Amino acid sequence: MNPNKRIINTFEGKPVDRVPTFCAMVEDRTFNEVLGSPPVSQEKILTNPLTRFVLDRWGKKVSKNLFQTELNRAFEKRIKAQVELGFDSLWAILDETFTVTDHQTMVRFSGSVYKIEPDGYGNMTYMYSGPGIKTREDFESWPYWPNADDLAHNSYTFFKKMVTKYGDRSCLFGQASAYGIHESLLWAVGFEKMPIWIMKEKDLVKRYIETCEEICFKTNMAMIDAGIPVIIQTDDLAFKSGPLMNPKLIDELFGPSYQRIIKAVHDRGVKYVFHSCGDNTLLFDTIIKWGVDGMHAYETTSNVDIYREKEIHGDQATIIGGVGVDYLLTDRSTDEEIVKEVKRLIKSLGPGGRFIIAPVHSLSSIPAQKLRVMLQAVYEYGNYPISIN
Repeated sequence: MNPNKRIINTFEGKPVDRVPTFCAMVEDRTFNEVLGSPPVSQEKILTNPLTRFVLDRWGKKVSKNLFQTELNRAFEKRIKAQVELGFDSLWAILDETFTVTDHQTMVRFSGSVYKIEPDGYGNMTYMYSGPGIKTREDFESWPYWPNADDLAHNSYTFFKKMVTKYGDRSCLFGQASAYGIHESLLWAVGFEKMPIWIMKEKDLVKRYIETCEEICFKTNMAMIDAGIPVIIQTDDLAFKSGPLMNPKLIDELFGPSYQRIIKAVHDRGVKYVFHSCGDNTLLFDTIIKWGVDGMHAYETTSNVDIYREKEIHGDQATIIGGVGVDYLLTDRSTDEEIVKEVKRLIKSLGPGGRFIIAPVHSLSSIPAQKLRVMLQAVYEYGNYPISIN
């Protein structure tokens, strides 16, 4: 059975030959291990004095042509590496959300600020440093919002190329330059100020949500035009211990947008997957009500119980995840531990279908070899009918 049919059949509750696999992206360290490292590390390039001078002086001007061009190459490397590893499906992302303002700072067009720093493996990464929109004046004058039609055009061009090159070898879950509506607002105004904005700046919150919905809608339609069979949306709605806010409020504020987006995706005959870190136990009914076909990640370091969720919601939405990245898929684990956990997940979650085994996230600490061990274990023990003792 080819990967695309294996994945789509799983979403539809139809029989498949084995438990399918999904890769939740790979970071630079991992794709360099698969494809080969560049002659000069990214960290050396971006931390030398000349590069720092250029970014400090002309960062905003070079972001689009220089920085984004290099990012796009990296995004294709992520896709190619996941295909080369042998995953049935993968997270294919195009991220045009960032503008470099100086050698240590990036801003996301949706209103948040990030620090650029080494990832510990010779590459550069980023960490959230705070909100960019702190007042009504900031909101009205924020200069980085993009043209949604331009994003859609760029998304079509990128994903058409990716589908042509890799679409017959793996089922591509596409995400263009549209992060979750809730998490984008949260990052833009700050964790501690989010409740204040929701209560006192209702008109601005409404406009913000509408802007994000438009970007999600147009980029999703562009990816579908390019041949993407599954849309994936990341929107972290929970802490490790439970929802970031009252589930009813999450549904009230963001549910209508997601229901419209998901309906539009389904009207085009495409599947829709929702990623949310943390413990979403109290939110699963809400997310399923929005119309999703599958959910990722069932984060292993949170309080969520993936086995219980299989019992409760396993016939309503495909469960994607289960393989931890905090220890299991790191240099510290043994291959035997990975195989043991894969067998446990397949034995408990595989029967009845509607399960795609996957890492719960991507981290720079994940070696390519650990992903290969995971995949080999699935190939050995994941065939239907499941017969693990």
